[in-house]
Amino acid sequence: MSSTTPMPQPRRRKNRRAAPLGALFLVLAVIGLATVGMLSINLTQQVLDNSKEKAKFERMLLPVLMFDPVPFESPAEADPLAILQYSLWSALYSDKRDSYVYSDNGLLMVPVSDVDVECAKLFGPDIKLEHKSFGDLNITYTLNTESNVYEIPIAAQVGYYTPKVEKISKKGDTYTLTVGYLPPGNAWTSDLSGTKYEPTPDKYMLYVMKKVKGGYNLVAIRDLPTNNASSGMGIPG
Repeated sequence: MSSTTPMPQPRRRKNRRAAPLGALFLVLAVIGLATVGMLSINLTQQVLDNSKEKAKFERMLLPVLMFDPVPFESPAEADPLAILQYSLWSALYSDKRDSYVYSDNGLLMVPVSDVDVECAKLFGPDIKLEHKSFGDLNITYTLNTESNVYEIPIAAQVGYYTPKVEKISKKGDTYTLTVGYLPPGNAWTSDLSGTKYEPTPDKYMLYVMKKVKGGYNLVAIRDLPTNNASSGMGIPG
């Protein structure tokens, strides 16, 4: 009985590069997923956390809101003296504030040209100011025509509203801000037990801003729609 010798089977050559390449692809896939995840998280945070944008609008609107302005649909329709007052205080809150000097009478002198610049920033270049002396129960703004400056008793300024932007809605180049009017006083208040709390706005208004080259113009101030106004102070941020 004859025996047969089994035929030798060909050896399969191991691809020594397969394992490293597979591991590399796996690592790249993990990195890709992690990158996409981080980008998604960052984008979500940017959308949800717009505190910097709110702070920027609050700084810009302070010289207007502090005087509890009457609503308007165009700066051209607003009280010219009110527009002048807002522009003057915008100059006082500008980066040039430290360059202003005091008169011999202890009054701060604000150049008329700076007030014009701030008016254009706030309301656009089409709004032109009529410069004159004016005042109210709290303060008198004196126009010195010789020096072409306003003379203002700054020490008398207390008890004005401050803005708190609660919500920003964007449509094209128009931004509608829901703004709370924080009552005069510190930003944070303490009760008798020492617990600090943020004051509740006295009211809310809508401020309509238009995106322009180099910044934003305030184009309207409106009352809240009736359905929002009647819902109390629970306005979402």
